[in-house]
Amino acid sequence: MRITFYGGAQEVGRASTLLDDGKRNLLLDCGIKLGEKTEYPLLHEDELRRINSITVSHAHLDHSGYLPHVYSKRARPKIFLTKPTRDLMGVLLADYYRIHHGEREQRKLFSSKDVDGVMKDAVMTEYHEPFDAGFRTTFYSAGHIMGSAMTMVEHEGRKILFSGDICMRKTRVLDPCERGIEADTLIMESTYGAKTDIVPSFKDSYQKMIGIINETLNNGGHVIIPSFAVGRAQEVLLALDDYMRSGALPPTKIFIDGMIDKAMKIYRHNAIYANDDIKRRILMSEDDPFKSPNFHHPRTKTREDVLKEPCIIVTTSGMLTGGPVLFYLEKLGGDPRNSLIFVGYQADGTPGSHIMAGNRTLKLRDREIELGLRVESVRLTGHADFNELVQFAKSVKGLKRIFLMHGEKSDLKDALEGEYEVVIPRVLETYSA
Repeated sequence: MRITFYGGAQEVGRASTLLDDGKRNLLLDCGIKLGEKTEYPLLHEDELRRINSITVSHAHLDHSGYLPHVYSKRARPKIFLTKPTRDLMGVLLADYYRIHHGEREQRKLFSSKDVDGVMKDAVMTEYHEPFDAGFRTTFYSAGHIMGSAMTMVEHEGRKILFSGDICMRKTRVLDPCERGIEADTLIMESTYGAKTDIVPSFKDSYQKMIGIINETLNNGGHVIIPSFAVGRAQEVLLALDDYMRSGALPPTKIFIDGMIDKAMKIYRHNAIYANDDIKRRILMSEDDPFKSPNFHHPRTKTREDVLKEPCIIVTTSGMLTGGPVLFYLEKLGGDPRNSLIFVGYQADGTPGSHIMAGNRTLKLRDREIELGLRVESVRLTGHADFNELVQFAKSVKGLKRIFLMHGEKSDLKDALEGEYEVVIPRVLETYSA
């Protein structure tokens, strides 16, 4: 068995790792890298066409976004994922096509038929139920977003565990990732792999957020929270609803804009994958957290009702690369009474990263606007932090070797090397499994 990293090595994005024993192969994830310029896995067309199977760890585009490109090359690998991943991926791939199909370069790369083909052919499977993806393969819950999965691949008596993105904490919606799994080799994400990447508790982060929101509302301002449509938005919305019900936030309209509403409905339809707290609220008390009376939607295209009075706006996109958030920043960004709260990772080169670095101008179409509103960041993540990644690796039974990927800076090698063989691969490097 050989392991080749076609993306996601020493970088966050375009996750794409191929397992190949010469007779059959399996691609672990098939993502793109979003930033100033979209980057793709370094797979040539002939290599794409010989891929037998692909597993998708979760729906985010940095793990699934290259699938329509694969179909555009007339490759037809078998695609395996969980039901929530398939449902959520359909929304994200359709939006990816909608945003980019008008660009001449992108139009050549894939069509809406390619997106439809991916969705039609994807095979849904459940956690803990082995399936044949060329090799005996099993999904385990990763806790990152709904339906996210770690992938176990068995080959000639050996076991390779691919973590995908993992979360070690119980969240508003999900249980933590599974631990205590047995594997010889671990291919592990390292998004927060630096020693300084110690994420505050959810309680501390939300207390900071609630303080900023209360100050803004008291000053008569609007709160804009740009968020990833899948995962982060659901956690933030359910937390805001809980704090409003408890009285920590005053009764205020929470407006949902962009693709978030579609993702909320998918979360609700797949509530069986949520933690027991959510299932109890829906099934036993009829207190559906995804349909709170505190949640509202803009009633008109001009969004006049949202702009009219102080409120909280949770909207896409999380890195300010597009979506309704740009409309809100154009209308509300100049008023110092308003606040912009980042709650997610900001990739290098994105407008969000520039603003986080202190730049207060934002390019909108053919002009630039000055941002006078308050800018804050609250660390909320669906990823394990440095200490948790160390704990996860040490929880794997029988582990001998670790490949660290999906991270830009990692101190994990130093923390784990005495106990395991630790490799930080580069893109296009191949290793023997």
